[in-house]
Amino acid sequence: MGADLEGMVRIELITPDTEREPIYQFLVEQMHVHYRRPLDSDHNKYFLQLAEHYSPDKRSSFYVLYENDEVMGTGCISPLEAHHRRPLHCKDASLWGYISRVYISPKSQSSGYGRQIYKVLETTAKEFGYTHLCLNTHKFLTKGCAFWKRHGYIEFQDMGDEWETIWLSKELV
Repeated sequence: MGADLEGMVRIELITPDTEREPIYQFLVEQMHVHYRRPLDSDHNKYFLQLAEHYSPDKRSSFYVLYENDEVMGTGCISPLEAHHRRPLHCKDASLWGYISRVYISPKSQSSGYGRQIYKVLETTAKEFGYTHLCLNTHKFLTKGCAFWKRHGYIEFQDMGDEWETIWLSKELV
């Protein structure tokens, strides 16, 4: 799927043929910018396992937003039942999609790119048969928290941890 937004901007589904190095670089930069993790941390290694986790056959997809062939954003949808951490109120995890790795380059924030990626993720979630979506984020990411709330997500669990992790969810209509 390739969505053409404004001529030089496109959103593409990652496939086995997708050049991964620019995506890896983008994601590692985002991890450093937002979480101050060392660029070679163990968490980053897991975070970059794109091919292993994202396949439409597994009701899971990873999208990349390019502007003039430069990675400017990412976003993923996957089944909640595939994740080891699940919110307590998600009774039938097979009906829940999990949103993750939604990042927009700091130089492209407020461009509408996040909204465009999210629109693709929500459409894909419905195609996969999910009736609900959830995600986790962190209170210190105030712009991100505001973004999700603008898109109808409600906070349902505060983990009370050192990372200020909160879970948000939304019923798809």
